[in-house]
Amino acid sequence: MTTEAGDVDERRTYAVVGSTGKATTCYLLDHVLAALGRSTALFSTVEIRVGAEHTPVERDSRPDMTALLERADVARIDDTILELRWPELTAGAAGDRRIDVAVFTDLDPEVEGDDLGARLDLAADLLRRAGRAIVLVDDEAGAALARRVPGAVTVGTRSKGPDADWQLSVNASRVDHIDFTITHRTGRSVSTSLWIPTRFTAGFAALALVAVLETGITGSMIGRVLPKGMRPVVPGRIERVADHPRCVVDISHNPFRLRRALVPLRHTTRGRLVVVVAARGTDTPQTRRQIGAAAAHADSIVVTDDDYGPEDDPAAIRADVIAGAREAGARSVSEVSPRSIAIRGAVALAGRDDTVLVAGRGHLTWLRSGDTREHLDDREEVRAGIAQRDGRHAGSG
Repeated sequence: MTTEAGDVDERRTYAVVGSTGKATTCYLLDHVLAALGRSTALFSTVEIRVGAEHTPVERDSRPDMTALLERADVARIDDTILELRWPELTAGAAGDRRIDVAVFTDLDPEVEGDDLGARLDLAADLLRRAGRAIVLVDDEAGAALARRVPGAVTVGTRSKGPDADWQLSVNASRVDHIDFTITHRTGRSVSTSLWIPTRFTAGFAALALVAVLETGITGSMIGRVLPKGMRPVVPGRIERVADHPRCVVDISHNPFRLRRALVPLRHTTRGRLVVVVAARGTDTPQTRRQIGAAAAHADSIVVTDDDYGPEDDPAAIRADVIAGAREAGARSVSEVSPRSIAIRGAVALAGRDDTVLVAGRGHLTWLRSGDTREHLDDREEVRAGIAQRDGRHAGSG
């Protein structure tokens, strides 16, 4: 099969590593490669996919990467995309597999803590062994990593950041998409749109584009196969589930990710910004309060439940989140349990120009409550809330 990528039988393996944005970058990369006519396999924290076969991945599961790679090889998949977490890197889960292109997103001190240095070493080792290394240099770890990896191709998204081989510039930021350009230091550039309305996701889109461009794809090819821009569906990662009100589901389960999701949504919301938020039973009281403080970027906060074990007190967990929100100055804070009622209520009561962010679980579809495990998909609950809202408005008309 001849593809836009040119070579009939050249197969590649891509790997993505970092603290955040790995799954999003993998899906963006998959989106671009599929548009180029390439068959793809994907190993991520969201799903395992080989061609048209999909297997969902739940929280804390450890799928067999060796089996995925074997399936991709048997199916003669063109491009295999691996989201590599730190345990998998430590265990050498990719084995002797040649990584043609390795991509680094970031290393966040809040997320990595005392493991920051060790994980920088793991990332450096992976990128040095890859055929081509692509490094986002927006943070200190990225800049340090680029210095440690000879020949690394650097990507920057900040105008006052380090000098980079490819630089992203945002041309327009709209309610439903971002127009941007990536420009190489030689002057060649690619302009496109990303239909995910968060500035940080544009950086991940730039990484995905550069990873493909550095294999020989031209900017004109990208423009030809993506004439309306990049329109990926990234399950549970700033996933837009409904409009009017705009309802977004995101995996943002820690303070850093929650702030990073809320701030750009605040800038593109005409009405009120509402967040449905919770902490997990495994979170410390301090982290729970920090989650509440991060939620204070919203106009209205609905505190509910996430996973908790039989030894946990869900009311105490919610109380910690509420305390953190109020300490941060939040004025509108409510407590609603169970989670399904919290989501449906927040959506049903939202105004047409409001945004509702349902945070913490993303694509996950099973909720642990004490000794029980039940199906719960935030996206389904949002749709149920929309149905309630539409019914209420129809009744009042």
